Amino acid sequence: MSNLTEGFIEPIAYVLQLDSRSVWEWIAGAAALVVTLFVARFINQEFIHGYVERTIEAKVPQLIGTITSGVVIFIGCCLILSFVFGRNISTLLAALAGSVALLGFALKDFAVALFAGIILNLEKSFQVGDVVRIGDKQGFVDQITWRNTILHTADRVITIPNVSIMKQAIQNLSTAANVTRRSVELTIDYDLSVESVERILYAGVLGATGIKQEKPPNIFARKMTQDGILYEVQYFISNKTNGLKADHAIIKNILDSMRRSDISVALPRHGVVEGLNRSKISNRSSDLLHLIQQVRLFRNFSDELCLQIMGLLLTHRYPAGAQILHLGEIRNSLFIVAEGSVKRQGMDQDNQTQDEFFVSTEFFGRQSLVACLPHSADVFAETPCLIYELHQSALQKLIRNNPGIVDALAHNLAQIRWMESSQNTPEGMANTDSLEHFISAYRGQIEANYEVVPAESP
Repeated sequence: MSNLTEGFIEPIAYVLQLDSRSVWEWIAGAAALVVTLFVARFINQEFIHGYVERTIEAKVPQLIGTITSGVVIFIGCCLILSFVFGRNISTLLAALAGSVALLGFALKDFAVALFAGIILNLEKSFQVGDVVRIGDKQGFVDQITWRNTILHTADRVITIPNVSIMKQAIQNLSTAANVTRRSVELTIDYDLSVESVERILYAGVLGATGIKQEKPPNIFARKMTQDGILYEVQYFISNKTNGLKADHAIIKNILDSMRRSDISVALPRHGVVEGLNRSKISNRSSDLLHLIQQVRLFRNFSDELCLQIMGLLLTHRYPAGAQILHLGEIRNSLFIVAEGSVKRQGMDQDNQTQDEFFVSTEFFGRQSLVACLPHSADVFAETPCLIYELHQSALQKLIRNNPGIVDALAHNLAQIRWMESSQNTPEGMANTDSLEHFISAYRGQIEANYEVVPAESP
């Protein structure tokens, strides 16, 4: 410190004809003033016009930021005068109080309007786009500022001061009908369990694209009829959503989900309806067995093999939002979605986050099961889920008892991969050579990671 004083402070003091203490005070005061200006700028730009505006989702008037910055700078200058220069600032504070009183009186109407605007923006009694009735005025909210609210009617524009809005009754005519409940009814055969139907319909509604659902759907078994059980599917959309388009999207995806599960709407029973379709449905004595039969990985497997797989599965239930798998987790298992919706968060080729959703009968983790690789993405339960896990040890036991299953697994895995590749090719269809390549690759992975005893296919 003495070297700094002798080498820097004293020469400056000599040139300015000041004592060393005064030079120290001016340097400290200048540094404190720079900090004060930085704090004032941060509060104005980052807090008021940044955090506060993002929180209330509205623009804060520039005057508020300017006044706040001025107050911060004034307080900083007072502290500098008091603590750095040792001055008595009581007279300055008294003058400030008088100035604030005069300024407040002059800006009384503005302050009241500003306070009213703050309350309206925080309470969000209405927002742009709503139809409201304020007192005896009704219209479409076009703009909300910190001083006024602008309504559009069929023939005019109405500007209402926020101060007067605070004294009047506000009726938001959009809120009451903000969410619309719509429903679809369909009849399904008695031989399919209610739990299975709930799972399939729920997956169909959740998987509908192009619409935003405001609440989770409801599935109800409404009535027992001569043709089957009448189910009602209720879903909820914004009143601003086109209801006919929403119905189309929901019905389309429900039918797709039913086709994937190999079920159809029950036909009217006039006379004989005990044909092949009835026999096909009545064979579904086990809901889990039916689920396994609909999984593409086990397609064309015999009932005996599906029953063996059913006995090897581990059952997991996850609440909505729970994390099922972590990126890089070493868990050599395949997971089959039985109920609910699952979201897989991975990265695409451009290192951008890519979400993939799985619903009933779909599965994830095939590379972890077949190639024993760590899981390549985080997986979360979008809704309450029922998940079945096929672990490496279970597959090893299945292969040991059924060596011929290796070729069947390799073929089904290759078919899935081939179809995925087909969607990404310019022609829309990959060639058959790539299918054979995928079959060989998957067969090699299974044989490399599992003890396969050579045997003839059953």
